[in-house]
Amino acid sequence: MYNTVMSKRKNLYRYSVLCALEELPAAYPATLKGGIEDVARRAAAAGASAMELHIRDPEKYDGNELAYAAINNSLSFSVISTGLEYVLNRLILIDDDPKIRNAAVKRLKEHIDLAEMIECGGVVIGMMRGSIPDFAKYEKYEGRLTEAVLELSDYAAGKQVVLLIEGINRYVTNYLCGVPETLAYVRKLDRQNIMIHIDTHQMNIEDSDFAEAIRMCGEKLGYVHLSDNNRACPGGGNIDFLPVLRALSEISFKGFLGLESVECPPGSEALKTSIEMLRGLEGEI
Repeated sequence: MYNTVMSKRKNLYRYSVLCALEELPAAYPATLKGGIEDVARRAAAAGASAMELHIRDPEKYDGNELAYAAINNSLSFSVISTGLEYVLNRLILIDDDPKIRNAAVKRLKEHIDLAEMIECGGVVIGMMRGSIPDFAKYEKYEGRLTEAVLELSDYAAGKQVVLLIEGINRYVTNYLCGVPETLAYVRKLDRQNIMIHIDTHQMNIEDSDFAEAIRMCGEKLGYVHLSDNNRACPGGGNIDFLPVLRALSEISFKGFLGLESVECPPGSEALKTSIEMLRGLEGEI
């Protein structure tokens, strides 16, 4: 029955795979790790249609080389995620040191430039916003974030690059955690090129109802990470992804669904199996 249903309908969603292009700890949630040619080949073989670049220091990458690897494997680029700028370079948009804040904004502009060059539609602002050290001064720190994000929004205008504000769970950062809080902030900024990025792993901690949170986002939803509760690829943990895919269909979501997990090493079938499982769930919508 599954094969019959799938043969009569087009795929509903486009799947992207998070790819890190440098060595990282084994437990770091980067689905594929390696050189651009290697991760592109493996992403395509697993059935993905795009790559999410998880990188730092974007000016060290050759945009033509990245684009060639994608085209050579019939792939595109979904987004550039920037968490390594926080984890490894300690660049924070709300830092008390203005030099660090300015360096963080400058670096994100470089990511926007690379995204434009390789025709990648979005740049994620997640961990780079940092945590608020003193909630008695919340407005000051949120104001710093807003000033930076609006400057970046102006910079990205006309470049066909969207800024994606990611909701991240309370154990990683202490504000803009759940979907309602993050979405309210995105709506307050009120810019067409600023949208919300959600992640099922984060939502499993912060949001009580996946489907309701997705419906709440509506047209402001720009990017989705599919990751199981244990950071495995979808199907490797306890999350039921059928309600997630149904809710995305209800809001007519047309963006990419990015698979973010702990590493799928060379030779592993986990990524391919996960995408096949998700395609099977599409047949039940």
